[in-house]
Amino acid sequence: MSGFYQRPQRSARAWRVCLALLAGILLQALVAAPAPASELGDSSREEAYRGIYLIAVPPAPGEEFDIPVMGSEKALSVIRSAIDLLYARSPYNAKKLEALKAVGDAVIIYDPGFPEWSRGDVTLAAFLPDFFEPAPGAPGETVFVAMLGRYIIQHSPAEIAAEGIVHELVGHGLQHYNGRLKRMGGLNVECEASLYELQAFQDLGTDKFTGHMVRFRRELEEHNCDDFKRFMRKRKRWLMPLWDELHVDVKQILLIFEEYAAQLPK
Repeated sequence: MSGFYQRPQRSARAWRVCLALLAGILLQALVAAPAPASELGDSSREEAYRGIYLIAVPPAPGEEFDIPVMGSEKALSVIRSAIDLLYARSPYNAKKLEALKAVGDAVIIYDPGFPEWSRGDVTLAAFLPDFFEPAPGAPGETVFVAMLGRYIIQHSPAEIAAEGIVHELVGHGLQHYNGRLKRMGGLNVECEASLYELQAFQDLGTDKFTGHMVRFRRELEEHNCDDFKRFMRKRKRWLMPLWDELHVDVKQILLIFEEYAAQLPK
């Protein structure tokens, strides 16, 4: 599940993450290479990779988890693999990511303490539009922050690329930059981001008939994009067969979504 709407609580962990992130942003003025572990502590890691700031936050002392958690160094290796896969196999989304990097800082954080355990649905990753609180009178630069937690980091690089990087960083990041992340309703926000995710899954050659992908496609069409599809039935009925294809023409549907988003109440 996505969790872009959840403003992070400024707990002790959140402040530790924020401090680590601030340190990571300073890498922009340095050589884009991992800093020595001795400078970062035994289990925290910060580096710049393909122009994206990667930060791994160590568990808090004595913190217990419901599953075995991945260490910082291995987690960053997994994230790098997902980024490489995205650039190699999904040029459409890679181009969108490059567009974000051109207007701000793209940041991916791995935090094994995310999300806090709950009995409900599990949040795999989140886009954090308000992670930084601008100083009074200073607008600050745009920073696009995606948080990956202990569950999604155990998934395949393809799933991390599609669900964690494309859905959160690309999908919600573009919405944030275009000023409609908070203007559109929650379902519309998830619809658009999930379309980018679907494009990634298709580009990466994911089996469309697994239980996970069938559930994803049904949630996309029957829940998240329900209002958008009603708009299409009313205004673009002749294009509804686009949804019936096994390999969806996501790019064309996203163009129609732009028209749909433009007519939503502001």
